[in-house]
Amino acid sequence: LLWHLYPLINNHENGLLKLAEKVNSHNPDYVFILGDSKLDKKNIVQKIEKIFKGKILYSPAYNESNKERTNYKENVGYFNKLIDEKDIRFILLDSNKNASEIKKILKSYLKKKFTKGPTVLMTHQRIWDDTLIREGHDKNFYFEEIYPIIKNEVNFIFAGNGKRQYFRDIKDAC
Repeated sequence: LLWHLYPLINNHENGLLKLAEKVNSHNPDYVFILGDSKLDKKNIVQKIEKIFKGKILYSPAYNESNKERTNYKENVGYFNKLIDEKDIRFILLDSNKNASEIKKILKSYLKKKFTKGPTVLMTHQRIWDDTLIREGHDKNFYFEEIYPIIKNEVNFIFAGNGKRQYFRDIKDAC
């Protein structure tokens, strides 16, 4: 799982290539790029797909999905994607949508039962946080809006971004 690759993209030799070497040393079946990686730029997507081994799958971040939506779609081919493999299911979710659109997407993907292994939901932003509800960047929704849909259906959730990474809700000690 990778996200926020944009600082490494500008430092190709010492950044992105070194990361790719490390990731590739594990012979991955999949590499997931969960946004904020300049995926609206065709040459960047081509570079990522050239230097990383395994199947490359994407989930858009706020900027890639909202500001450059058309370019992202042309480069990646999708905003949301369901992948049923022999022993695992992946759901790549565009978390930039509103709650009703996210619920609709999840319901449509989860109505087809999958019993061969775990279901893993991957998205750029976390999809719920009852301590901070807002629109725009790092948008999220109330637990009660999303959880009933994924309860007993999704085994793991990975999100590349969230306010907790900055501990914004912890007051300064000074």
